[in-house]
Amino acid sequence: MKDWEHEFGDVYPIVSGNVKFSNGSVLMFRHGEDLNALKNVNLGGALMVQAEEMTEDDFWFLNGRLRRKEGTRQLRLECNYNGHNWIWQLFNQRRKSDLTPFTGTLITTNTFDNEENLPPDYIPNLKMLPKKLQDRYLYGSDADMEGQIWEMWSEEKHVIKPFDIPHEWEKFTVSDTPVASGTLATTWWAVDHDGNIYIYDEYQQDNRLISQHCETLLQKTGKNRMARWIADSSAFNKTREKMGQLYSVADEFQDYGIILTPAEKDVYAGINRVGEYLERGKLKVFANCALLREKIPQYHWAELKPNAKGEAKEVPYRVDTHLVETVRYGIMSRPMTPLKAEPKPERGSVAEIMQEQELQSKDWRAKYA
Repeated sequence: MKDWEHEFGDVYPIVSGNVKFSNGSVLMFRHGEDLNALKNVNLGGALMVQAEEMTEDDFWFLNGRLRRKEGTRQLRLECNYNGHNWIWQLFNQRRKSDLTPFTGTLITTNTFDNEENLPPDYIPNLKMLPKKLQDRYLYGSDADMEGQIWEMWSEEKHVIKPFDIPHEWEKFTVSDTPVASGTLATTWWAVDHDGNIYIYDEYQQDNRLISQHCETLLQKTGKNRMARWIADSSAFNKTREKMGQLYSVADEFQDYGIILTPAEKDVYAGINRVGEYLERGKLKVFANCALLREKIPQYHWAELKPNAKGEAKEVPYRVDTHLVETVRYGIMSRPMTPLKAEPKPERGSVAEIMQEQELQSKDWRAKYA
């Protein structure tokens, strides 16, 4: 808005966030946090400035407001790369968050393309930044963002080819439930005899009934026996009402045969514990978990914002981190290492005879105990 006022304010002043033109057109300036004010407005076009600070939901909301017959009815974005975020997914990978195809046009530039409009010291100052930041701000790199929480994550080290999970391994699921966000995210886990942990399947969908979610979860689980169905603690809050009775998401899951157990949600302890497992190579992700593989390197610290006392504490950036939350919950559940089954001795062998004698001895003592 300041740029507009500087260039055109004398002729086209901004009044209450709007610029009115003689032909009846109106240019509306709105902050990203005020988008709800546009719910009943039909737009002929829109521009998202610094779109990397907004969400994919904001993108689709504005896209749904482009309903005027007049105008281009185009939604344009002006943004910097911020790692493999939703913009990268839409325009580079050409798919939406629900993995369905997306069609759009991407025009990439770098800082040097705009050099003549910048202060003389701007580019030299950027060249003094660490290389990772130079790559992003000078050259438009789409590499993962600075402040990545699990920097030890590596596709080569942690992603493996899927295999059939042995039936004796402990298996469980972990879910981030649709209490506030409307999105259900679930991962399927297995633990081998050496304490290595494998995430072997994933699911994330929004705008579905609990019955539909449960049907899909049970279908994906198949005949595998789950030791636990872990979920975030908010699933147990009785915030819903039916026929005068309060109930929770966990109650709804139970109606469909899924008994949830609450997860340990300590954010910082969970982040540290996952980091330890990744560092030691004890956590593996099957290659078919494409969305989780994409979200783990995107999980990063939010920009530090001091409170009233001038104190600032790092917190994770919490936009579309549902699957990543399940990783924290799963590791914090302290998965049990299954015991190895004792091999049975060969029939008729000395080992079988000795084992039989030992069993008989135990039975004899038990009789007189």
